[in-house]
Amino acid sequence: MRKLSLLVTILLLNVYLFASGIKQDGNSITYDTEKGFIKLQVCSDNIIRVLISPVKDLKERKSLMLIDYPNQNTKWKVNETERYISLKTGKITARIDKTYNTVSFYDNSGNLILQGDTYKFEQKTTDNDSFYHIEQKFRLSPIEAIYGLGQYQQGVMNWRKHDVTLFQENREIAVPMFVSSKNYGILWDNYSLSKFHDSKENTSLWSNVADAIDYYFIAGQNIDEVISGYRFLTGKVPMFAKWAYGYWQSKERYNTQKEIVDAVKEYRRRKLPLDLIVQDWMYWGDLGWSALDFDRKKFPDPEKMIKDIHDMNTHIMISIWPNFATKSKVYSEMKEKGYLVGSKSMQNRGLYDAYNKDAQDLYWKWLNKNMFSIGMDAWWMDATEPEVTGETLDDRIKNFESLGSNKLGTMSRYMLPFAMMSTKGVYENQRKLTDEKRVCILTRSAFAGQQHYGAVSWSGDIHAQWDVFRNQISAGLNFCITGIPYWTTDIGAFIPDNPLGNKDNAYREIYMRWFQYGVFNPVFRSHGSGTAREIWNFGGKDSWTYEPLRKFDNLRYRLLPYIYSMAWQVTNEDYTMMRALAFDFNDDPNVYNIDNEYMFGSAFLVSPVTEKMYFENNYLGDLIKGNNYFDNNGKNGNLTTEFYNGIDFDTLVTTDLRDKIDFDWNDGTSRPKGVNQHYYSIRFSGEIEAPETGKYTFLTTSNDGIRVAINDKVIIENWTPHGATVDMGYIELEANKKYKIKVEYFQTLGGAVTKLSWIKPSVAAKLQAKKMPATKSVQVYLPKSTDWVDFWRGDTFKGGQTIQVPAPIDEMPLFVKAGSIIPMGPFLQYATEKQADPIELRIYTGSDASFTLYEDENDNYNYEKGVYATIPFNWDENAQTLTIGNRKGKFPGMLKKRTFKIVWVGENHGTGLEPEAKPDKVVKYKGEKLIIKK
Repeated sequence: MRKLSLLVTILLLNVYLFASGIKQDGNSITYDTEKGFIKLQVCSDNIIRVLISPVKDLKERKSLMLIDYPNQNTKWKVNETERYISLKTGKITARIDKTYNTVSFYDNSGNLILQGDTYKFEQKTTDNDSFYHIEQKFRLSPIEAIYGLGQYQQGVMNWRKHDVTLFQENREIAVPMFVSSKNYGILWDNYSLSKFHDSKENTSLWSNVADAIDYYFIAGQNIDEVISGYRFLTGKVPMFAKWAYGYWQSKERYNTQKEIVDAVKEYRRRKLPLDLIVQDWMYWGDLGWSALDFDRKKFPDPEKMIKDIHDMNTHIMISIWPNFATKSKVYSEMKEKGYLVGSKSMQNRGLYDAYNKDAQDLYWKWLNKNMFSIGMDAWWMDATEPEVTGETLDDRIKNFESLGSNKLGTMSRYMLPFAMMSTKGVYENQRKLTDEKRVCILTRSAFAGQQHYGAVSWSGDIHAQWDVFRNQISAGLNFCITGIPYWTTDIGAFIPDNPLGNKDNAYREIYMRWFQYGVFNPVFRSHGSGTAREIWNFGGKDSWTYEPLRKFDNLRYRLLPYIYSMAWQVTNEDYTMMRALAFDFNDDPNVYNIDNEYMFGSAFLVSPVTEKMYFENNYLGDLIKGNNYFDNNGKNGNLTTEFYNGIDFDTLVTTDLRDKIDFDWNDGTSRPKGVNQHYYSIRFSGEIEAPETGKYTFLTTSNDGIRVAINDKVIIENWTPHGATVDMGYIELEANKKYKIKVEYFQTLGGAVTKLSWIKPSVAAKLQAKKMPATKSVQVYLPKSTDWVDFWRGDTFKGGQTIQVPAPIDEMPLFVKAGSIIPMGPFLQYATEKQADPIELRIYTGSDASFTLYEDENDNYNYEKGVYATIPFNWDENAQTLTIGNRKGKFPGMLKKRTFKIVWVGENHGTGLEPEAKPDKVVKYKGEKLIIKK
């Protein structure tokens, strides 16, 4: 009898039943609705989970985005009135309105933070699943701004009065987390196709496949605290190796082992700073798409290649994909073990099941066997959406759904987190193997929680247009404010949209401005197709481009003590490097919609130049039309056009006549009946007549293989799969003379673009490059509540105003917040070339300032065990003193004695790239506290 009494007592302690029917269980309460329930779960003082179920007997699935976060033993209490049930922690209150079954949130002074509105369940059943369409509405205050949701390139900073479809695509990344200027966030725990909607009436989140509505309300005193709450739930951010914060050189692509090694040699010969070289796709040759191995004809000794690169103090990253050709060995093993998912939109390839732990391990087995075991440093996990094709968004969604099921359920239910699961598999397997090399992953997609797995995302295959460039800024800022801090972009864009590429001044100008912006990205990376991206290919030492590019490359490296210390803040304090202005100036509504400025850390206000000032785009040629063409029967007006299935002209499907070569079959234009959606080839043939005598420039725009021959002489050949690329060829032609022409094209996956144009001799003669005119300027808004110092000149400006700022080609408007400390290191050729000594400490006075310098062993995980050192700096504005505090911690190889050159920044003193020739103070530091009076 006593045992029974004790059991009843324990049960009552764990499950408390209120008279009204509220059930309390551990850290949650449940309120029964007519058919289901509302559950409020306390995660911490400032985080409450809301779970709304349409049924009483909900079976909760394990969350993919959450980690097993620690129990905070948060104190909370429940209060019930006739209409409301309130759950109160030490910081926030969640209140259920029993009349309308809504949940709203308040601070503990009773001020409304977010008002809940109605929700909706729509039951659906398919052959493979039973689920609900769900929708949750909220009522926001009219003046608050909404940020986040991932990466979108419409140039929108604030999502109020906008709709967003959360679907993973090249150039778009869906992260179901939004953050308000009122210092709260909503983390929406759903993995299916979702939609965000905001209108005057309400704001809503909708998802296609769900068992229940499940979200986390995260409150903070500022946005940094909201991000900290997100990472408490979904995982902290590991540090990259120090080299990963240096310069990454990439292009599409290095074709041979010799070519990639020679590129590194040239960087070292020219003394241009570099830390990473990237091997893009097609290195597998005839082994089959994404074979995860090297073609030994072009890469005869991969281990030696990696060693040669390492011997030049450079690291190497390689492109890997989640789908494999049926002829590849990795495909065969994946298929044999049942680890593939597939669809009609992935002809001749198989996609591995990233939701299956065993499939993740097998994927890693191949990476380790052929790459990591011989020294590979980093992974470029491309197309991790995963990429599916289709002419419209609806087509692509349907094709994704046709992938069927994975280990966890249908791909419709688990549509969004593929990239997160794939990066998780690589991260965890590498960590399992060694802690001596930090994981570094670049990937084209992301999902909530991915920051926990050593990954940086980039903005996809974009075009080199000024509006596209500007749109990168808001895309990156909204991505980072979701809580995933590492993001980058293709400097100069993947597709140059310029036939002359790096030889054209117009393209050089946009590349220069993009490069300047890239210095102030979390990851500094150049990449693209169609034209070489190495610095010297934009002009030699005597060109107007070379020195400015070298200047900004050097600036990145001088700022490494600042950047690497910020990286530690990201890991240790849940900080965000690349910061929308609302992070730091939430009391200034003027910043809410600014889409072309941001903070880089606590000190720098960055305002990239996103408009052309000096050069017009070169002429792209005229489309060649029918009056210049003759078909194979000699009839004027068309070319004979043959369509084949198979990329090697395997099976002739149909023949017709075309009066021009200009199509883009991603825009909805139909292919001839019987031609495959993918893996086909086209041959255009006949004759072409030149209207005048002279040297002609032929230009093709193509997506995948292209070849042009005039009188059997090949003048253009890019016979490989590639993104949309402009290629050129030259030939002398005589007026009114006919020449045989043959244009061949093949398509694999992705877009289908082919266009043939020319520049006639008379037109070419008129094309003259413009000289660079006088210096231009741009407008910059300086946020209020602080003064701002021009980084290049040292002038001080009051905040809360828009000013006109000089923008010569070798400068980007850059300001430092008064009350900042910036440590600048020596010039370097690579991140770990030498110790950061001496350090130039630039003090921007006008307000109190602090900074903590962080150092460790650079490339292992010993920092997780406390093996690192920090040095605190504090500037006291009233006392006009700088305090360098006691060093905390130690690590092998730590510099025990060092020199600090202290500069109080003023006009033309402590400005720009170069070290100040006359520092105000020079002090020797041995790890003990120093106080320096100005």
